[in-house]
Parts: sequence; C-alpha cells; structure tokens
Amino acid sequence: MKKTMQRRQTSLLACVLCCCVLGAPAALAARRSLLGADNKKGNSSSNSNNNSKQADTTATYVYAWAGPRNASLGGRDSIFVISLADNEYGKVVSVVPTPYSALEPHHCRISSNRKYMGCSGLFAAFTHIPGVLFFDLADPRTPKLVDPASVDQPKHSAFADEFVATDDGGFLLTMMGTPTGGSPGRVAHYGADLQLIGEYPDPVKYPDVEGLNPHGLGVSWVHKTMLTVDFFEPASSMVGHTLKLRSTVRLWNTSDWTITETIDAAAIKNVSGPMDAVAIAETGAFFFGGGNGYIYYLDGKGPAPHTPVIAWDGLAGNPDRTSYGCIMHPFRNGTRLLAAMFVRDQVQLLDSSNPQKLKLLDTLQLPKGAGGHAVRVSRDERLGAVATYYLEQGPMGQLHHEGDLTVRLFWLNDKATKFVIKKPAKSVIDFKTVARKQGAFRPHGVAIY
Repeated sequence: MKKTMQRRQTSLLACVLCCCVLGAPAALAARRSLLGADNKKGNSSSNSNNNSKQADTTATYVYAWAGPRNASLGGRDSIFVISLADNEYGKVVSVVPTPYSALEPHHCRISSNRKYMGCSGLFAAFTHIPGVLFFDLADPRTPKLVDPASVDQPKHSAFADEFVATDDGGFLLTMMGTPTGGSPGRVAHYGADLQLIGEYPDPVKYPDVEGLNPHGLGVSWVHKTMLTVDFFEPASSMVGHTLKLRSTVRLWNTSDWTITETIDAAAIKNVSGPMDAVAIAETGAFFFGGGNGYIYYLDGKGPAPHTPVIAWDGLAGNPDRTSYGCIMHPFRNGTRLLAAMFVRDQVQLLDSSNPQKLKLLDTLQLPKGAGGHAVRVSRDERLGAVATYYLEQGPMGQLHHEGDLTVRLFWLNDKATKFVIKKPAKSVIDFKTVARKQGAFRPHGVAIY
C-alpha cells in the first residue's frame, strides 16, 4: 500500500508544469471537414506504414523548443526547425538559439496570423531571466528571436506554461504562480503587437485567489467562456517541500476576464492535479485531464453549477492510476481528439463526435520508455508531431521524467481514423544526437508552421 501511494504521488508530481492544447480561433478554420467516425473496426495499434488514403499537407516546418541537458557543453535554449519538404523530410535545417540555457523550454504556439510564435520558459523565474519569449516568423525557415528586452514580462505572475492564440494575432498564456513560485498565478494576455495587455483576474481587484495555479486552458470564443485547470503551486515541487496539488477547475467570462465558477473536482474519481484543458470546437464545452488517466467532459454553458463527467479512460481500466499526465489536441470541428499518454508511451486517436463518450480509433504506440507528451497537428489536420520529453528537474526538484528525447512525426489518413507513418526512417528526430558536440537536448514544445 505504501508503495502504491508513493507511485501515486510520483504520478501527481509528474503531472506538473505541462502543456495544454487548444486549436486557434475560428479565423483559422480547418482545411478539411471530417466525415465522422469510420464504420470499420479501428481500435488496433498502428505505428507502421498504412495503406489508407492519405493526402499531402500544406505544413512546411515543425518547430521544436528544446534546452540542453548539459549547458556546460555550450548549448543554449533553442528553436530547432525541422523541414517537411520531401527532399529533406525530418531534417533539422536551422537552429535558432536564445542567450539563455536555464529557461526550461516548455510550450510554444504560433499566432493566428502566423507572424509570431510565443514560447515559454518554465523555470526562468528561478534565475531572473525572461520567461515569455517571442519569435518573428517572417522567414519561417529561420525564425528570429524578438529582443526579450522589448517584451513586457508579467509583473504579478511567473512560471509561464501554455499559450493559446487569440483571433487578433495575440496570445493568452497561463502563468502558474507568483514570481516566487507561490499563489495565485494568473492568465497573461498579449496583443498582436506583443505588448502585455493584462494579467487575469485583475491583481488589483482580486489580489488573493486561493489555489489559482492555472496550467491548461481552453477558450470558446463564441460563448465567451474559458476553462482553466489548477495543477499545483510551483515552488512546492522543489526538494524539501510538500507538493501542494490542486483539484480545482475554473470557468471564466472572457468579456471581463473574471472567474465565474470554481469547481472542486476532487470527488470525481480522485481528480488531483488536473493537467490539460481544451475547447471542443465552438460548443461552449471542454475536455480536461484529471491527473489520473481519465479525460473529463464539462459543458460550460448556462448557469452554475456545472459538473464534469468522465468521457474516457486513457489507462484502459488499469487499477494503477499512475498517468504522468495526459496532453490533448482537439480537431477544430470537434470530432477528433489526440491524447498523449506518457506512462503508456502512446498517442491515442479518439472519436469525439459524442463528447461524453469518446471512442478509440487508433493508437500510435511508441517504444517502451519513450513517453509521449506535447502533441500537435498541422492547420490542415493531416500531419502531426509529438515530443517525448516531459520534465527533469535535476537535484533541485522532485520530477525526473525525460522520456527518450525525440520528436516523432506522423500523418493521419483521409478521414482521420488511422495513424500513418510516412518515411519511417526519417520520422524520428533524435535530440540525443542532433546537436552533436553540444550533447543531448530536451524537446518539450512543438508547433507546426
């Protein structure tokens, strides 16, 4: 029993500081319309070549946001640009370094107008360096770092995590804690000019919000509703501290960026340390991961109270609920959901046509110990990438989940019912060797241009 409890605590710790995923607003509608679930039985494991019909993609590059395992070898936190062109598929064609090597590169997101990419440095606050960075994508093959000195950093919050693109070319960004790693965190808002608009809820009106440590977020722009999930207090993940896990999810009114309802989900199959949240198209409903292997459905419309319900068990009934988190990516029309299950070394392709009862269509099975964390698909929803690095805090922290330090490319067949691996030998980019003399790099954030 003691061993089980220790594994449960490790699982909850490992659910920290990770990425939530949300598609861009309606201005970047999907390039195709899925026709719904395939009527054929499709619950098989598939990570090799597949003869299902497949179309090309309009995507040109995959960006991997990674930091050096050993900075003494000269590596810097960098954007690695991976080409999707046939003659250089899977090849790193440029590397864009920052001046830093202690950011702990986390998540990144391309703006709705494709002018900029926002990237977060999770642990930047520990060394007093900028945690919110932007890259100019005027030349997508060689992004250019926007001078960090010109970017307003949030004053009331830090520990930058997940970006969501706004329809005006700006960003929302979860900030998990205070500048010292305490509570409350905030949601930061940047305009299209990369100027900081605000931190929410307003620190003047709401200086103290108990347990607000937002990690994942999803937005329904039409319904003016946002969902955030609270993970844990950042400083509590350090050695010598007791982890302060959260079990709350919060609905917001995006008209004035206020929290309208705080839901304690602890009683629903032991939700503890919820990790990720995504919007289900423009339905006003959301999925979120509970830190326990389950994916929950929450309808955010109408008056309170709102009650989450279990929509999927990513651990297939295993009594050991060690999950190490679940990162999701929704398709824009709401009929498909990708879920990366780190502990199972998988990416699951789910039919979300009935969002309260998800169905497994296919599984991208990675090698044992690979992990599987941040997952994204291209704007045309034909090609995807998954980064396998989770988090390694070293001697300062309690989290030690490196995965196999790869970025893996995959395709989807025409109806998005099967995974397809195109050019298998070139579909795995190994960050243990890609930088050569600078040693291994840890790829966490991915974005597809």
